Amino acid sequence: MQSREPVLFVIDQFLNPYAGTESQLFKLLEQISSAGFEPRLLVLKSSTYINANPMPCRVDVLGHHRLSSPLTWWAIWRYARGLRQQGVRLAHVFFNDASLLCLPVFRACGLQTLISRRDMGYRYTPMVVRLLRFTGRWVSGVVVNSQAVGEITATVEGYQRDQVHVIYNGYGAKKTIERNSAAIPELQTLAAKGPVAFLVANIRQIKRIEDALSAVAALNGRGHYLGLAVIGGGKPEVLQQQADRLGIGERVLFMGSRSDVTQCLAYGSVGLSCSESEGYSNAVVEYMQAGLPVVASDVGGNCEAVTDGETGWRYPVGDVNALADRLQNLLMNEKGARDMGQAGKALAGKRHDLQIMVQAHAELYGRLISHLAKGGQ
Repeated sequence: MQSREPVLFVIDQFLNPYAGTESQLFKLLEQISSAGFEPRLLVLKSSTYINANPMPCRVDVLGHHRLSSPLTWWAIWRYARGLRQQGVRLAHVFFNDASLLCLPVFRACGLQTLISRRDMGYRYTPMVVRLLRFTGRWVSGVVVNSQAVGEITATVEGYQRDQVHVIYNGYGAKKTIERNSAAIPELQTLAAKGPVAFLVANIRQIKRIEDALSAVAALNGRGHYLGLAVIGGGKPEVLQQQADRLGIGERVLFMGSRSDVTQCLAYGSVGLSCSESEGYSNAVVEYMQAGLPVVASDVGGNCEAVTDGETGWRYPVGDVNALADRLQNLLMNEKGARDMGQAGKALAGKRHDLQIMVQAHAELYGRLISHLAKGGQ
């Protein structure tokens, strides 16, 4: 039996398998062995999740993560040198800190390195950009999850377009779940009052959850009922206070982080993404898979994910009135909303099949390793 080609995956820290980047990495670690590769994960810094849960592959913890510390650089040098002696030739690195640390060291040790970019660069600062442009000379390729992310990454970090590979997020097939088979009392209570919009996002300023609250309040003023369920980690107290001030406190439910998002979405009528920056939203794909029409801010990968007027509607980021208008349109046209949801579900099934995502990575890894075997750099 032919042995699998080892591939090292690197990430700063793995907090849980539900966040956007981590969820896609977790799926790769689970599935890439079926395509002939042996995954191995390096985390710079440990986490509660890593310590308490089994992972799909071997996990190494570097134990050092400060880029300013000589111990970090010495530790990664020793680790990479040992890997190369074990026959590892290719690494796939996620997040900026890991990129800055690993790229020069890995190349010096004879490893080819792919990097991933999965957002619109909201973490870019002038200093970070200079460092990324410098270390980019040791990059063998860039994997991005949307055309929009590819464009900004190539432009800002200085890559040629043929170095950038678009691989859309992949998800396993999900069967349709009926409300009565997903008994979630708090959602049953909210949905009994009328239609419910879902917003799946961690509570962070960039997600602009306050816009969704303001839009629900605007609809209330127009005589339309819409409940709002927010799924994601973070502290909701400030947002709950805003909802109370707007007079919609009883219509809003903050559910925290959950592993049963699919079951929750069975109670939904529409999915929301209000972010001011979005590479390619996992939440939007989850809405589509659940057969929900999507209303999303017209930023980044949302322009590719949501086909305006077919699978949902886009609106100018921060424009609460426009957001309320799009939602009102769906509330007043139930059949049209259902048709959009079904169109989105069909699109998600074609574009975001898990095996397509895994195979695309495997083919890219294979090309790079073949290039190495022929003496390429």
